[in-house]
Amino acid sequence: MLGKSIHFILIFLITLLLSGCIRTLENNNDLIAKNKLSQITPNSPTSHLEYLFYNEFNQTVGSSTTNKTYKLEYSLKVSNTQTLTISQNSSNLEYTHVTIIFKVIDNNSGEIIHKGKISSEATSGAVASLYGQAQSSKFARERLAILLAQRVYQNLYFYFLENVTQ
Repeated sequence: MLGKSIHFILIFLITLLLSGCIRTLENNNDLIAKNKLSQITPNSPTSHLEYLFYNEFNQTVGSSTTNKTYKLEYSLKVSNTQTLTISQNSSNLEYTHVTIIFKVIDNNSGEIIHKGKISSEATSGAVASLYGQAQSSKFARERLAILLAQRVYQNLYFYFLENVTQ
């Protein structure tokens, strides 16, 4: 009876030890991926929406290293479609669709190491005044640009996490 108890305790301790090693490996991979993300320099913004994307991406990446191994080139495309007009209160709903096309280039080799396309959409303009509708549409585009910066970060994080050895 005492031999079985020791056997179960030994198995438990070995399992606990191995789970700790696996967690350490996961933390190490996370640090490597985040370090590679901090080595990305986005191209300079040329519009207000690109500035919002640029700013959010840099804030999400965090502290910047002086070693800028990668360059992030991107372009934002915005399309607006009027979806519904309510004539009683003259409210127009607008469907805003923002897409970002991006690629990460290795500065040393000039090779594109990862590229992608991410889209997001929002509905805006559920207000009566024309000024309010225009502001609502503008805020929707701005929110989507910030959201896409976070999604590009996530996309690149998973890319670097999957390709830790490179």
